[in-house]
Amino acid sequence: MTDSSQAPARPDNSLSGILPPSFAAVAQDEVLGPQLLEGLSAIEDRLAECVRSTDPLIQVTSSHLLQAGGKRVRPLLTLLSAQVGGGINDDVVDAAVVVELTHLASLYHDDVMDSAPVRRGVEAAHTVWGNSVAILTGDLIFARASSLVAELPGDSFKVQANAFARLVEGQLKETSGVPEGTDALEHYLEVLAGKTGSLIAACGIYGAGLSGADEHVRAAMETYGERIGVAFQLADDIIDITSPSEVTGKTTGTDLREGVLTLPVLMLRRMAEDGDASAARVLELVDADLTSDDALAAAVEAICAHEAVERSWAVAQEWVDDALRALEPLPASAARSALEAFGRDMVHRRS
Repeated sequence: MTDSSQAPARPDNSLSGILPPSFAAVAQDEVLGPQLLEGLSAIEDRLAECVRSTDPLIQVTSSHLLQAGGKRVRPLLTLLSAQVGGGINDDVVDAAVVVELTHLASLYHDDVMDSAPVRRGVEAAHTVWGNSVAILTGDLIFARASSLVAELPGDSFKVQANAFARLVEGQLKETSGVPEGTDALEHYLEVLAGKTGSLIAACGIYGAGLSGADEHVRAAMETYGERIGVAFQLADDIIDITSPSEVTGKTTGTDLREGVLTLPVLMLRRMAEDGDASAARVLELVDADLTSDDALAAAVEAICAHEAVERSWAVAQEWVDDALRALEPLPASAARSALEAFGRDMVHRRS
């Protein structure tokens, strides 16, 4: 266990270590690269400050997932949205911290709900300190995000409140399941738009709005964020099944074991309903008791070998295409090119 008196360790502050592979050109850009690096470094410092506590237990629990690292996708998209607009400033940095804290807090709650044993390559908080401490830690981090956003100008608090409400509504929809008479895939996409799309849309709104960009830029970045957020989660749900735990930092097939409907399984069911016998055979493994590791591994292997996975990636590509179309009215820039590259990376990454 990390000494609770120490500040959370900062991840590697080189763009090559932070950005997805498709951002290689960004790291080489003499203007945008250093600006992003400076912004990400400031965000990392601010995150550590926001979770810091003089109480030893609170310090170690609230910094647990922050120390484990993470992609910092939301802060990065906030900075890039600002660069599409009027540029990165202190308010943009604080807004990026708000969205990352909100995301971080939601992970503590998600892991309790899903009984997930691993997050970001470390033990999930609830497995170390119990459900109550994990939930309260998430609540505390939400509160720290609220305190910070209250200091931002304009309608920033309303943006946060709307995003947070949609995030919770998406989680509730997932928990309650597909209502009778509702298409399961449409319900699933509504869940993703709430749980993931809403917060990444907020990144676009914050970055563009707080940098002083015009309303049409803010609207374009909101649309981009919503669409790319859904695409990002679609990819994550496919990767949950297709990539090993040492790559993802999570137990492979966790959603499958917990009975959470994700795109590969929904695609299998649709194909089986259309008469695909091979899909029906895979579903027999998926619908079996997956308590044992062997049963889960067999189901995961069968899904990975089926055409349903490629069809799932095709759906993710459609959402990426919609996101990229939202950027078309914006003037060409290094930041816009980076956002386009990030979108393309969604359907080629494996972690």
